[in-house]
Amino acid sequence: MDRLDAAEDMDTIKVVVVEDEPLFKDLLAEAIVSRIPIARVVGRFSTAEECLAGLPSLDADVLITDIDLGPGATGVDLAIQARRKSTIQGVVLLSNLSLPNVISSVPEDVAGGWAYLLKTSASNVDQVGRAVLAALRGEVLLDESLTEVMAVGTPSPLDVLTPRQFDVLGRMASGKSNKAIAADLGLTPRTVESVASQIIENLGLREGNEGMNPRVASILIYLEHVVPQADEFSSSARRE
Repeated sequence: MDRLDAAEDMDTIKVVVVEDEPLFKDLLAEAIVSRIPIARVVGRFSTAEECLAGLPSLDADVLITDIDLGPGATGVDLAIQARRKSTIQGVVLLSNLSLPNVISSVPEDVAGGWAYLLKTSASNVDQVGRAVLAALRGEVLLDESLTEVMAVGTPSPLDVLTPRQFDVLGRMASGKSNKAIAADLGLTPRTVESVASQIIENLGLREGNEGMNPRVASILIYLEHVVPQADEFSSSARRE
């Protein structure tokens, strides 16, 4: 696959990586640069505190951080502060745990512009690249391997969706475009666009309203009300 390119009107993407494992930190930095030609890693830190101290001088766009950074602030705490107090526009969270619901619980003033990847997916440089770009664009993206094993908790606002709509919403949450979803399901892009509009309508959201993009809002609702159902993720609900 060709390297992922950002939109033509985007300048250099400045990325900060926060990870307490040095080897994994270097792997992330290499993955970002290899998949996004205009990306540049401007900072590498081991703790939230180090990162917050260094951010003011970096003028960074995207923060990639492990959620578990050991003693001190978590990656989520760091990300919220970074969004509020620095130039960071997008956040990619990494974790060994399948708990993507944390994205749906972030404060409203920093909602949108979040991606959640399992650390085991960091070797998938294409997915890391998509996560960085999606977060920077203000979208919400969930690790594709997680969307494949999610089930709806009950009762849930997602109960109003048909199986097809739930499937499409899960693929939207993994960052796929309508065209890519259409290819996966053997549908036309126009059909997928129609299904996406039905999802937004059924969830009580409205296209064109002021505020959050309804596609992003629908994905946040999805993240808030789904749970992993596969055996391989059952132990992830418990902290190591």
